Amino acid sequence: MVHQRKRAPGDLKDQTVDSNGHSNSNGTDAVNGNHDESQECIANLKDANANVPPPMYKAIRFFFQICLHSFYGNVEVEGTENIAPDNYPAILVSNHSNSLTDAIAILSTVPPKSRSMIRLTAKDTFWHKPGVFNYVIKNAGTIPIKRRKDYDNQKVDNANAMGALIDSLGTGSCVCMFPEGISRYHPQLAPFKAGVAMIASDTLAQFKDQPDFSLTLMTTSINYLHREKFRSDVLVTFHPPIVLTPQQDFKLFSSVKEERAEAITKLTELLESTVRSNLLDADDWQTVRVGHVARKLYAGDLGTRISLGQYVRLTQKFVSAFGQNKQESLKKMQDQERNKQENSGSDGENSDSLEMQQPVTMNADTTRKMNELAADLAEYQDQLDFYHLKDYRIKQGKPPVKVLVGKLFQRLLLACLLSTICIPGLILWAPVFIAVKYQEKQIRKKGSLEDNLDEIAQYKLMISTFFLPIIWGFWVLVTLPFALITAPGIVVLMWLTIRWLEDLIHNAKSMLSLLRLLFMTEDAMYSLRDCRQELAHRVHEFAVQFLKLPEDPEDLVKENKTKKADSGWMGKLSGSYFSIKRRRRKDWNEVMRLHDVSHYD
Repeated sequence: MVHQRKRAPGDLKDQTVDSNGHSNSNGTDAVNGNHDESQECIANLKDANANVPPPMYKAIRFFFQICLHSFYGNVEVEGTENIAPDNYPAILVSNHSNSLTDAIAILSTVPPKSRSMIRLTAKDTFWHKPGVFNYVIKNAGTIPIKRRKDYDNQKVDNANAMGALIDSLGTGSCVCMFPEGISRYHPQLAPFKAGVAMIASDTLAQFKDQPDFSLTLMTTSINYLHREKFRSDVLVTFHPPIVLTPQQDFKLFSSVKEERAEAITKLTELLESTVRSNLLDADDWQTVRVGHVARKLYAGDLGTRISLGQYVRLTQKFVSAFGQNKQESLKKMQDQERNKQENSGSDGENSDSLEMQQPVTMNADTTRKMNELAADLAEYQDQLDFYHLKDYRIKQGKPPVKVLVGKLFQRLLLACLLSTICIPGLILWAPVFIAVKYQEKQIRKKGSLEDNLDEIAQYKLMISTFFLPIIWGFWVLVTLPFALITAPGIVVLMWLTIRWLEDLIHNAKSMLSLLRLLFMTEDAMYSLRDCRQELAHRVHEFAVQFLKLPEDPEDLVKENKTKKADSGWMGKLSGSYFSIKRRRRKDWNEVMRLHDVSHYD
């Protein structure tokens, strides 16, 4: 337990922090603000019971769990053993690609037994207006931060908020921050701003006289395979923590300005590279697409027998390799290798994780082959898209006509059955589907999809969840004489309908594939199979030789040591499979759509 030390009056004098957490010393701000609810909230951070989760926080966490596990299919959590327990001062750092959904993912996946409360930050305008949503934000332990754009781009004074935040860290709080400073749908992580490192610097400086004080920086990577697609999958990874102490990391609050600035820059780079190390990160979506194709050719037979974490890391190896090759010329890569050798005795802990994934230096011939392979993989996926077929269909080849007709008939019968039993549940779900589709169309009109896709995901998730209790309450009232039966029955029916609908869509996709195979010429099939075999050989050679992957992909299943967190009863309910027909997903890349997603832009 760390005891709070009172902050000296001059510790944060004339210091301001912008909306991204950057500390400044620019004198008195143009916007000081009067004492209001946000200031009361800031003052409460210093209370002795500040780290006890308020009832509203527990309600929000429960609500967020329903949101996350209802909208998304599999929510896999890794590394919960790396979460600093209660009463240990901590800052949780995460990528920010999906707006409010990122906060939902974090609050829902941090087990209460590991950390009872995670404080979020929010714009202080929530404290200035009435409303149900604003009331929830204000009473959930959230820290109000002034943003310049909310005050006509004038300077804003966050000294009190940052001072209280640091004081709360001294009492053992955990604060979640997003150093990108912006939520965006983009293939590449945005450069981290220095706000988190500067807050860490100020915190160490304030508690430097306490010999037992330490500050834990927890880094988290959130991967949404398809962030706005219903029943898609989510991976949340908590990395090994970075523990800072005033004695070991005194340069972070050094009185020498240049020394402190360098330490803050190094810490920011370390945070960024750690978060990046478990993301599908690339300069453009085409590189991500090519990485997925390469992963399918190397280990497509593994399907979902490997964990979602392994799936992401395996794809990431290919994405990183093709991305690095695309970014850098051979000369630059050789220069970097020479610099590494020359500085082999220096501090290497801040090395870029993507760079570390490149085990050997490639010569000019290898670079040329990689470029050719990337182009051929993209062309192969274009062919699959043209015929609307999956890779495994090409690998299996075209079955005899009798077999195709027989399979089509089986799937037709199953489709009729699933369609029939889905009808009552679809009537219940209809308002949700209509509202979600309408909101999506409205948001798409705003401009670039890259700027608005995270908002689409947020609204889809929130609309779905808000409508559910309304639909449930309406039908319970309609069937009031039988409420004891219909109250739980409606919940079960709506849940089973989603599972049956997933099977129905999967069955419909299978029927479409079989029909395309039925009318596909033998020449086209043989051409694609030959192309696939040649590409699979090249990908396998590249994976083994340069990415140091196993010769036999099945070894990845044997070596699977992924530890999944206990996601509680909500996660177990979401992961269980209530269906009239059990099926094993061929790939993690499956969503409730009649066509597979192969373009990510």
